[in-house]
Amino acid sequence: MRTHLTHRIFRQIAINALYTNLRCPDIQLSHRCLRQRHPSAASTPPSHAQTRSLFGWSRKPKRKLKPANYEPGYDVLLELDERLKMGVRPPPVEEISEAFTNFVKYRRSIASRIEEETVGYLETTYRYLRDQGGKASALALSTDCKIMMLSILRMPAPWGYQSQSHISLSHLLLEEIRNMESEAKAEGQASQSREKQMREALIAHIEVLSQYGKALDAQNVVEENWNTILKDLSPSPWLSVLTGMIREDRGVEGTIRSMQEHDVPFDGKVRDRIVNYYVYHKQDVAMAKQWYHRPVARNQPPSSNTIGAVLELCIRKNEHEWGDTVFKSLLERDSEDKRSWDVILLWSAAKGRGVDEIERMMEVNVRRNKDRPKLQPNMNTINNLVELANSKNDPYTAERYVALGQKWGFQPDANTHLLQLDYRIKVNDLAGAMVAYGALRGEDLSTVDDIPYINRLICAFCASRSQNYDTIMSLVEDLTERKAAFSPQTVAALSQVHLQRNEMDDLKDLLNTHTFQFGPLDREVVRSVLLKYVLDSGTPDPRAWETYNVLRTIFHETTTETRVEIMQSFFARNRSDMATHVFGHMRQAQIKSQRPTIDTYAKCLEGIAKAGDSESLGIVHNMMKLDNEIEPDTKMYSALMLAYAGCDDRRKALDFWEDIVHSREGPTYSSIQIALNACERTPFGERIARDIWARLKKFEIEVTREIYAAYVGALAGQGLFDELGCFFNAIPGNAKKQKVKQWAWEVYPKAYEELMKCGQYRVTRGDPEDEEQEQQQEFEEKEVFFDLKSIGGEAKP
Repeated sequence: MRTHLTHRIFRQIAINALYTNLRCPDIQLSHRCLRQRHPSAASTPPSHAQTRSLFGWSRKPKRKLKPANYEPGYDVLLELDERLKMGVRPPPVEEISEAFTNFVKYRRSIASRIEEETVGYLETTYRYLRDQGGKASALALSTDCKIMMLSILRMPAPWGYQSQSHISLSHLLLEEIRNMESEAKAEGQASQSREKQMREALIAHIEVLSQYGKALDAQNVVEENWNTILKDLSPSPWLSVLTGMIREDRGVEGTIRSMQEHDVPFDGKVRDRIVNYYVYHKQDVAMAKQWYHRPVARNQPPSSNTIGAVLELCIRKNEHEWGDTVFKSLLERDSEDKRSWDVILLWSAAKGRGVDEIERMMEVNVRRNKDRPKLQPNMNTINNLVELANSKNDPYTAERYVALGQKWGFQPDANTHLLQLDYRIKVNDLAGAMVAYGALRGEDLSTVDDIPYINRLICAFCASRSQNYDTIMSLVEDLTERKAAFSPQTVAALSQVHLQRNEMDDLKDLLNTHTFQFGPLDREVVRSVLLKYVLDSGTPDPRAWETYNVLRTIFHETTTETRVEIMQSFFARNRSDMATHVFGHMRQAQIKSQRPTIDTYAKCLEGIAKAGDSESLGIVHNMMKLDNEIEPDTKMYSALMLAYAGCDDRRKALDFWEDIVHSREGPTYSSIQIALNACERTPFGERIARDIWARLKKFEIEVTREIYAAYVGALAGQGLFDELGCFFNAIPGNAKKQKVKQWAWEVYPKAYEELMKCGQYRVTRGDPEDEEQEQQQEFEEKEVFFDLKSIGGEAKP
């Protein structure tokens, strides 16, 4: 016996039609979600439709998407945090402990800074394991693991970056290690290894405090432990404290005095450290000048590197007067340092010397240092000059310096090609940038960091008008093969390209590979691209829907406000079915903060009211009934009343008016207006409207213009055109009456036609006192009124 399924398959094949199994739950959901409610949608095939070749042979297998690229153990940390927020059973302690240890070891091996959000997950996991205790948590709670965590926290942070999570976890770990050491001493088990661990923990904690906004606390820690275990350390922890003070724009004079009180001299090293921070991070000429000329112990002169840094700052800030003073002090030295000779050439170029003059100065250098080849110019000298020209946005001079180096027989190195890549990207010379990139690939890259430049090159190609897709993908492939980090801007630019080309699978692979390694701010950079694409009214509905699904799957932290914005955008597209599904996803959220509130319900019901989608209304109303976190109030009942009225179920809409009347909160102006509007086409709606009006008069509630218009509309909607006539007659002046006439024709044409059958008359208001005034009134237009005698109205006002 032949089955219906087989019969249907062959019938679809015979007519060369697509085949879908509608019994599949996923297909049913997709049909409900993406169906069009207007006739034009019948010709649009759903996005899930299968394609097949002749008799199903040689069909291309469905592409498998890449899984989320989590760092070792990080997925378990995320799962634990989510389950604790949900209040459900966490994973087994053994699994958590192993994942925690693996993650800490991995981050220690790659020696990269850890994001604030990730530190929060680490602290949550550590506290959970500590509370659980037992053998399963022993490895994660060991001192070695704590030291590794502190070494991760102390990684250099961006200038001006602050993180309370880093400080909190560092405090916790230090106290744990200190308590363990105290217990060991009490039990007579003190050892040098324990003292060494305590010293490492203290140094790491001081650096964490100094880097993340608590430099004053770091100074207190140094002072408390200086005479015990920190005094003989090199480099001194006071340098970290000084750096932190500069980061926070605090005066370092007090720290200098405290250093001297603890027998730490203000020597050349300390002076150079302070000057270099003001040069490279603050770029503050005044403070750099102040500390540069400050006397130091044993009158140690500034190092060549410090002088070079100061002159570079003077070049950037056009501070030539002070720069000349520093430059003269450099010339007075009999330096055996090549850096000094390079700085001389650099300052001369900054003062306006041309490429030819720089070449003559190089020749003088060679003659003076004939027997000292290490002091003679080399490719590094040329690179410094190219970098100077690059800082001035002068690519022509930069190219001349490169040509000068080649003339002298210097072979361009990786740094040279990076500088070429940099200034060619700046001037949008992408063809020249690719030439520099090709030369760069043939160099030894172990001494340079080329990854940021390649990321910038990818972004430049993505932003260009004529996108060379093959070139972009070759650059992406290069970074992928090298397992290099993609910057958030690069991932955002590539996401935009994939969206424009409708390459959703490639987009998912890209985001799964990179976004889970970003912090909140970096993820926001990428998420904003997807959100903008979804909210763009020019994006086709299926693409917008699929992009939204990618966004909600990968960016789970998307706020309720953003999801509401997406929902309203689908309402604006006249796709209430998609908007309802967006609302349903919020309703199904496991985290309470992402679930819909009464305001969210109200906005969704308002959109349904405008769309007149009774099916979506039933879905949302049922969700509300099952939502034990929502207690309906006047705002919710008003939204339900508006939605049911918009779906032409006005009788049920007015049932919610009764709920409002008998509620503790009572009606609002908005709910009264909605109820009166619902009375327009409800059978015997005038009774409810007059009852509402009587209550307003009884309780002496001020009647606004909107309420009055809604009341008149409710009566006119019931065919009570005499009420409309009274409203017309009460309006003073023909100009205002004309506006009422236009409004009545547009909103209540039938009632106005009935009113016109009553006839009209004209009246001149006032009692003229003399003939001149009476003659003037004859030329004036007389005011128009409806004759309401026949229907019980007043004959004249």
